[in-house]
Amino acid sequence: MIQIKSRQRSLRRPALAGIAAILGFGLAACSSGASSSAAGPGASGTGKATYTLGVMINDTTNPFLAAMGTALTQEAAKLGMKVDLENGGGDMSTEISDVSDLLAKHVNALVLTPSDPTAIVPAVRTANQAGVPVFDLNSAISPGAQLITYIGDSDYQYGVAEGDMAAQATGGKGNVAVLLGVLGDAPEVDRLAGIKAAFQKYPGIKIVTTQVDNWVNSTNLSDTQDLLAKYPKGTLQAIIAQGPEMYVGAAYAAKVHRTDVKFIAGDYSTQVEAAIKAGQLYGTVNQSPITEGTDAAQDAYDWLTGKKSLVKTPDAYVPLPIVTAANVAQYQAAWSG
Repeated sequence: MIQIKSRQRSLRRPALAGIAAILGFGLAACSSGASSSAAGPGASGTGKATYTLGVMINDTTNPFLAAMGTALTQEAAKLGMKVDLENGGGDMSTEISDVSDLLAKHVNALVLTPSDPTAIVPAVRTANQAGVPVFDLNSAISPGAQLITYIGDSDYQYGVAEGDMAAQATGGKGNVAVLLGVLGDAPEVDRLAGIKAAFQKYPGIKIVTTQVDNWVNSTNLSDTQDLLAKYPKGTLQAIIAQGPEMYVGAAYAAKVHRTDVKFIAGDYSTQVEAAIKAGQLYGTVNQSPITEGTDAAQDAYDWLTGKKSLVKTPDAYVPLPIVTAANVAQYQAAWSG
């Protein structure tokens, strides 16, 4: 069973007093009955234990995150668990409020995908005080609270892989532009660090500019149009995007005959697969939202049912295979974005 809730966006940076009030309510609500709900299974009426996972995903309109949430929900159902999934709407105050609401419902565990790795920490501490185990999914949470494990990719290694692909595509020299995801989000920060680290091995490569596409297709297109207008043929060798939306800009470049620029994407949607096969994208890093969602449900189930040794801690990294024209036939994309 899945319940998806969304709230109206409010101020991106809420007042500290407002956050404290939200967190205080969540803790008070949990304290009233945490011993029977957070620490153990709910009664199903059949004599069989059931568990409810409280899931907060920062933006379920993002195709990758939506596919991840669906995979998590489906796997949880197979394991006999319920899911209460709330949409943060890309707004930190909403995400914190979502966590408070889930704690007030006495969920057995929390699975969180926050948009800000630091701002979510007080909400995690509230869950810690209520005795509710917290799993970090896809977007890393900063130190300062207790997490069972992080489930997802190593965003740093993800960035390194993108940088190495760009170097391979350009022969290790030339000007490169990088299109960033949501600024301050853990994947954006760590992937950029990985890209820069990879380029340290290639002194002939220079990052001439960075722009922000927020992992949005339409913004990626406008960013790519701007870059191709600013850099004439022969002056820009590659554009790297931190997400799958690069297939949109690459398609535009092919249309206007800018084959001098190589395009690197992240993630592996059906559209990215088609763009690689068409020769528009050089390659991508295949981070699977299906694997991440499925693994999160399984890890939560193992933890709640006393099989804690099966949960990899502190990180449960997923594989990150590289997909290019050389091996694209071996990989079939499992989601659309």
